[in-house]
Amino acid sequence: MTTTSHPPRGPPVWGTAALLCLLPIVTYASVIFRRYGLRDDYAILREAEMEPGKIFRVCASQGRPLYGALLELSTRLAGDIDGLSGLRLLGVVALGLLAVSVFLLLLGEGWRPAPAALLAAFLPLAPSAQVIANWGICWPQAPALLLGIGAFALARRGLPWPPQPLPRSHGWRLAAVGAMAAATLTYQASGLFYAVLVAAALVARREASLRDTAHWLARHLLVMGLGLTLAFCLTKLAFALGWLTPSVRMVFEKHWLDKLAWALTHVLPNALALTVLNNSPGTPSPDSYRLMVGVTLVLLGAGLAVEGQRTGRAGVGRWLLGLVMLSAISYSVSFLAGERWPSYRTIYALTGVWSVFFVASLVNLGGVWPSRGPRVATLLLGGFVAASAVLAHQQSLELFALPQARELALMEEGARQVAPQARPRVFVRYARQTDTSAPRRYLDEFGSVSVDAEWVAKEMLRELVQERFPQERDVSRLYRFAGGQALTVPSTYDILVDMRRLRPGPEHSRGISLRQPPPR
Repeated sequence: MTTTSHPPRGPPVWGTAALLCLLPIVTYASVIFRRYGLRDDYAILREAEMEPGKIFRVCASQGRPLYGALLELSTRLAGDIDGLSGLRLLGVVALGLLAVSVFLLLLGEGWRPAPAALLAAFLPLAPSAQVIANWGICWPQAPALLLGIGAFALARRGLPWPPQPLPRSHGWRLAAVGAMAAATLTYQASGLFYAVLVAAALVARREASLRDTAHWLARHLLVMGLGLTLAFCLTKLAFALGWLTPSVRMVFEKHWLDKLAWALTHVLPNALALTVLNNSPGTPSPDSYRLMVGVTLVLLGAGLAVEGQRTGRAGVGRWLLGLVMLSAISYSVSFLAGERWPSYRTIYALTGVWSVFFVASLVNLGGVWPSRGPRVATLLLGGFVAASAVLAHQQSLELFALPQARELALMEEGARQVAPQARPRVFVRYARQTDTSAPRRYLDEFGSVSVDAEWVAKEMLRELVQERFPQERDVSRLYRFAGGQALTVPSTYDILVDMRRLRPGPEHSRGISLRQPPPR
């Protein structure tokens, strides 16, 4: 990539930064303040009010104490279902700050303003970012991303380029390790966003030798590794001293070769698809998804070929070294964990690394046609970002807000039938994931059903009844709850909430029925 020795500053840059900050707010504005929650949202509202400290303890048991502290405090302030919009707003605002931070750091690394702005604009629109923007309890992941970016910003001050003997003052490097550890103690996978900025700096240094690149890259990976290690040691110390109880999920992977094969076939394609969403495992991936994976690979191959023509084998080696090493480190935490759950909220850093090389490849191809190529490349990138914004807006509505609002409306209608003096018997018929009213589904993130288990049904109903009777300390005593996948004894309930009617047919348009108690 062509670099500039003195990154531009002034009104155009700060105007672009302001637009980048506003882009996520505009994209997600239609869903931020809608009335809905998603699965765990309802449980944390009760826990923040009735079980102080529980949210912190649960998150800390998984090595995320800062996440727990942020989530518990913000949920307590949110108060109710309408207050969940405040959590979503926090996540969206933080995504805007992420875009601005990336843009300014890219300029500092020598990127031209146009590709820097477009790459920064894409990152808050990726599927991983959509989860943060639309799921209330996920908003603390965004501060972890910012801490990862901050760790890179600090490290670059203490790791000079080209590589040379390090100055005796270790302040910047120690601060970077501390920021990386704080990001890890917030949300492990998000702190690895540090690697995205390293990738951006690597592709901008075309004049660097392979040896210098490897030396510089090793220093940054060391900073990341020390931050991860510090966070891990602090967590283990808290467990050993009895301050925290480790979660059963704190288990390391034992079958690394099998995990590697699984990651290459189930996780990496989701990152390669960039802006296009996959379907849940077990269902065919959309044609657009497979096409985007192919386009990314072809474009990266072409960009790598151009890099080889310009800088020789050293340039090809630098790109391949950076792509392989940074892809590995950006997924390292999830790879080491003894779980195999290919969720989008754990691959944000991996997607970001491939996004950097995607943009750099397109810029490289534009340079082949010096007179008009850069402008064409910018237009193509602009179209890609615009399409990503449209997809992020559409998927936020169709796969988060509207399906979850339908579930909430069904349960809300049942909650309105509760008459405390009668202490009615409420039966909730749980939905199946195939009952979703969303046009598509991916795991528990996109288009999923919330009320498919007893604990979600109980929490949602309790929260809605609590809104009707705010003076009651324990509203669960105002009704008798039961639930299941099938209604076996029709005469034993007063109110039926049938969550399987998320897609009402012509023969029924409501999911609620009220039955009078049998005469005594």
